[in-house]
Amino acid sequence: MSQRSQTRAVLHVNPGGYGFAQPLSADETRGVFIPPGYLRGALDGDELEVVYWESEKGLEGRIETIIKRKRKRVVGLLTRAGKSWVLEVEDPRLIWPVICVGGPGEGQPGMVVAALIIEYPDGPNPDLRVRVERTVGKPGALETEIQKILIEQQIDDVFTDAAHNEAKRVPTTVLEDELEHRADLRGLPFMTIDPPDARDFDDAVCVELLGENSHVDDYRLHVAIADVSHYVREGTGIDAEARERCFSAYLPDRAIPMLPHQLSSHMCSLVPKQDRLAMVVSMRVSPAGETSEWVVRAAVIHSRRRMTYAEVATSLDGADNLGKKARGRVFALRDCADRLRKARLRRGAIELDLPEAKVVLEEDDRTRILDVVKSRSTKSMTRAYNLVEELMIAANEGVGELAVEHGLPVVFRVHDKPNVEKLANLTAAAFALGTKADPEKLQKPRGAQKFLSQLEGETFAPALNMLMLRAMSQALYSTGNVGHFALASKAYVHFTSPIRRYPDLISHRVMKAWVAKHGGDCGPDPVPRMPKPSESEDLAVRCSEREREIVAAERATQSLFAAVFMLDRIGDRFEGAITGLSQNGVFVQLDAPFVDGMVKVADLEKERGEPYYRDETGVRMVGERSGKTLTIGDRVIVEVVDASVPRRQIDLVLISQV
Repeated sequence: MSQRSQTRAVLHVNPGGYGFAQPLSADETRGVFIPPGYLRGALDGDELEVVYWESEKGLEGRIETIIKRKRKRVVGLLTRAGKSWVLEVEDPRLIWPVICVGGPGEGQPGMVVAALIIEYPDGPNPDLRVRVERTVGKPGALETEIQKILIEQQIDDVFTDAAHNEAKRVPTTVLEDELEHRADLRGLPFMTIDPPDARDFDDAVCVELLGENSHVDDYRLHVAIADVSHYVREGTGIDAEARERCFSAYLPDRAIPMLPHQLSSHMCSLVPKQDRLAMVVSMRVSPAGETSEWVVRAAVIHSRRRMTYAEVATSLDGADNLGKKARGRVFALRDCADRLRKARLRRGAIELDLPEAKVVLEEDDRTRILDVVKSRSTKSMTRAYNLVEELMIAANEGVGELAVEHGLPVVFRVHDKPNVEKLANLTAAAFALGTKADPEKLQKPRGAQKFLSQLEGETFAPALNMLMLRAMSQALYSTGNVGHFALASKAYVHFTSPIRRYPDLISHRVMKAWVAKHGGDCGPDPVPRMPKPSESEDLAVRCSEREREIVAAERATQSLFAAVFMLDRIGDRFEGAITGLSQNGVFVQLDAPFVDGMVKVADLEKERGEPYYRDETGVRMVGERSGKTLTIGDRVIVEVVDASVPRRQIDLVLISQV
């Protein structure tokens, strides 16, 4: 009998009635297969104690104990089934019948309702029993579908009364006593760079030239981050709410903040021409992009100007749209960022070429979708965004270096080495497409970087970039530092966005406590306490779990808006590229609009009159009789045949290969 082990894991349910338990321990990255009929009433996302062993097909196991239930509510269509009221749910992972206790309650029959779970499936009772709380809306309506996603991922768009009341008591200006034990950096020319519709400005930047010749001398880089820890104290209602949310959620038509508006868009926003409290990370940057002399301190700053990415991009292209002084500062920032980026690339940092989609909405009617486009449409815009990204990375790495040097209980942002089995699949796929990859070299950042650079210009480059992403480990939060593979960083800490990420707020509190211990600028009393390592680790696990839920909600709403946009384009034809294959279909990314859809294998076989199968390389779909192939990277013409709002999916049929 195989040796048996036990671990804590999170369950992922398959609609087929089986599941995979993903261990929470970093020592075991493989999922544990839970056979059909052995879920024991566990739901998708539940935290489990699992006993597992090696089998012919990998790890197999059984659920020993359900430790923590993730799902508290369900959403579905309220309908009658005989004498009972039931919910028809569309989530295929919810495989248990959902029975309404107490009838329809406050719900309206024939409408989508939200219900609180009062009894989970257990042994002889295979039902999920719920109490209807409220009507969400009409089936298929955009707002109803958005609310379904939010409820499924436990994202609340309303703050508690305690958080609201505390936020109302926050001062509306910086007070004199708040300047105690702070560095006065109001003389530095800080500026913010954000999208035009940004409401919270959580970081501001500036550089000083340390010498007379800019092409040989060092910069002093200052990255100012809103001092959220000054306003959000442990044990308060606002902090409890922030811990529950962990992150802000950014949907195409709205942002659901981690902190109440009075903080996120006012006192914790580094607005121009006003004093603001900040935590500032300063460092020396050499011409080679090496950083040193890291200093973290509480400060007061006075941002000179708010800029948009578009303004910065235009200025970098040579336009004199900002004025001489501001333009000079932008070019100094870009030069500093270029130094940092070159140093990062020399270390082997990986830059995946995976453009993201952006939903464009009518300004006066946020329910009207105008287009779906690439988020960074030009090289100039990419350079503008990258300018800020490089400076934030430098600040996060600086805090990481200090945390490692002094053994501080921060929450690291860790990104382990890629999965060996997935790298083998990537290597086989690359070979089948006509390029080479060495799986051993891909386990090091420099090797992965060189492999990706050789793909530039190839039609299959986006697909192999995606396969590289899937081969990589998932970035997590942890007190155990294993470095950051993609950034080729020895230590990385999220520090630069405490308005929207709770891990950053933890890091601010740790750094303030450390600075205070060493007599530095830590801000007025009470200074945050230094957390125990076990406390930080518990929060790291919670933040990692919550991040997955927020990302799932953001992706689901992005797909939802894309499906709604394509409803009026059923029957239209578009050009695109094949980006992936599965047993069920061929994934195609359209050029414009920039949306993803799928050609079902069944439709492909019907259209071409023969069976199709995915070959052993995983990059080709092959006709069984003709031998005709559809390969990742191929250009194709497709027709939209359906856009399902509930499924958030666009169905295509293949017209021809280009």
